[in-house]
Amino acid sequence: MATQLLMAKSPEEAVGAKNASSVFLAGGTEVNRLGSDAAAAADTLISLKQCAGLNKIEDVGSMVRIGAMCTFQQIVESEMVPAYLREAALFMASRTKRNMATIGGNIAAMRDDSYLLPVLYAVHAGLEVLRSSGADSMPIDSYIEAEEAEKDMLITAVCVPKDIKVVSKRYANTAQSHAVLTMSAALTEDGMSLKGAVKNVGLLHFCDIEDKFRNDPETGEDEIIEMVRVCTGLHTADDMFGSDAYKRYLIGVTAFDLHRKLMGKEV
Repeated sequence: MATQLLMAKSPEEAVGAKNASSVFLAGGTEVNRLGSDAAAAADTLISLKQCAGLNKIEDVGSMVRIGAMCTFQQIVESEMVPAYLREAALFMASRTKRNMATIGGNIAAMRDDSYLLPVLYAVHAGLEVLRSSGADSMPIDSYIEAEEAEKDMLITAVCVPKDIKVVSKRYANTAQSHAVLTMSAALTEDGMSLKGAVKNVGLLHFCDIEDKFRNDPETGEDEIIEMVRVCTGLHTADDMFGSDAYKRYLIGVTAFDLHRKLMGKEV
């Protein structure tokens, strides 16, 4: 349990103080929640609230650069932020939480019911990060796969494309409940980019479905549903969020619907 709080004055100070028994504290909605594994395992919280320069939103040509300490509410209210990301931020229904939760913190938490990770993953967002060895940049895909994502690497900014078509869908029992599935699809130069977060499974890249639509854009809904139903690489299971069969059906139906919307067709 954390017993110390360090108010870092700069990102460099925060990274310099990071060790195995400390954790970064952004908005606090994850670290301070009841039962948080991160807080339970740490003896020091390193607050980023006083770190200058982490809460700006900037137009940088074809991209929008969003500081890691920008809150969900800042994102919702900024006209510079693409509509698809504002929509995903509004998946967090509580304005009180949106005023606290940050984009960097939501990424770093790596939750399997994340509000933002599916859409950021789908649009191939870029991350600016700071390590003890210095500043670096990487695609979010690499961050998700990096073993060091939960160690000393601090996200300082997120860069997202402006001119890209994106559609998203989130399923939960109530607006405040954990989502069983959040899925986003983006229309890229290579075709559809389809990513999702499935509760108790993780963040997923539906590459087989992407390939299927790339090779045959007129693939029918039943074929996609059956493809997901028999997929051996998808490790869903029965739990309080639904049966294995239900989750697979939901993934298949949603993938088909999002593809239709990307193509400008009625669902």
